[in-house]
Amino acid sequence: MKKILSSMFLALSLMIGQAGAADDAIVIATNPTWPPMQFIDMDKKIIGFEIDLLDAICEAANIKCTWKNATWEGIFGEIESHNADVIASCVTITEARQKKYLFSEPVYNIVQALVVLNDSPIAKPEDLKGGKKVGIQIGTTAGEALKKIDADYELVTYDEVGLALEDLANGRLDAVMCDDPVAKYYASQKEGYKGKMKIAFTSQDAEVIGFLVLKDNTALMDKLAAGFKTIKENGKEKEVHTKWFGEF
Repeated sequence: MKKILSSMFLALSLMIGQAGAADDAIVIATNPTWPPMQFIDMDKKIIGFEIDLLDAICEAANIKCTWKNATWEGIFGEIESHNADVIASCVTITEARQKKYLFSEPVYNIVQALVVLNDSPIAKPEDLKGGKKVGIQIGTTAGEALKKIDADYELVTYDEVGLALEDLANGRLDAVMCDDPVAKYYASQKEGYKGKMKIAFTSQDAEVIGFLVLKDNTALMDKLAAGFKTIKENGKEKEVHTKWFGEF
C-alpha cells in the first residue's frame, strides 16, 4: 500500500509540475540603450518599460521568456537567423517593416525630441542653422525627423544614443534628436544628466512602437496578443505604465 501511495503522490506531483510549467520558451532581443524603455541597471540587469511589459505578457500567456542583449545594427538579424523569437526595442511600426515582420498592437506612442543644454538658445527648428552639430543614433527614426528640418545643421551619428547625449553634456554637440521618453529620462532622471538638459522642441509626427516577430510566426504572436489582452483587463499594463511614466 505504501508503494502504491508513493506512486500516486509521484504521479500527482508530476501533473502539478507540468500544469505550472510554461507552455513555451522564447528569446526576446533588445538593444538596452534607451532608458526608460530598456536599459542596463547597476547590477548589469536589463530593465525598463518594455522589459516589464513583455515579462507580464509572457507570464499571462504562460510563456517563459529570456532577454538577449543585441546591438541595434544587428537586432533584426537576430530573429531572421532564429537566434531570437521576438524583438522588443522601441521599434517604430512602419509600412516598410510591416512588409517583413508581424507587429503587435501598439505599446507606446512617441515623438522625436531635440535635447539641448539648459543654457542653449536653440528653441525651434530654424535655430539649427549655422552648422549646429546634432547627434543621433544611426539607423533610427530621429534621422527621418531631422530630414524634414530645413537647416544647414551638421549630422553626427553614433552607435548608441547614450554616447550622443554624453557628447552633448560635454559640449561636443549642440543638440541630440531621440525618442521623447529617452529625452525626458536623461533630462529629468538620469544621474549626472538631470537638471543639465531640456527639450527644445519635438517633432509633429507621432510614431507608434510595438514588438515584432517573423512574418510567418502567427502562432507566437497570437499567444502574445492573448497575453497582452489579459494584462490590459487585469490592470497589469497600467501598473507597468505607471511604474515608468506615472499615472495615465
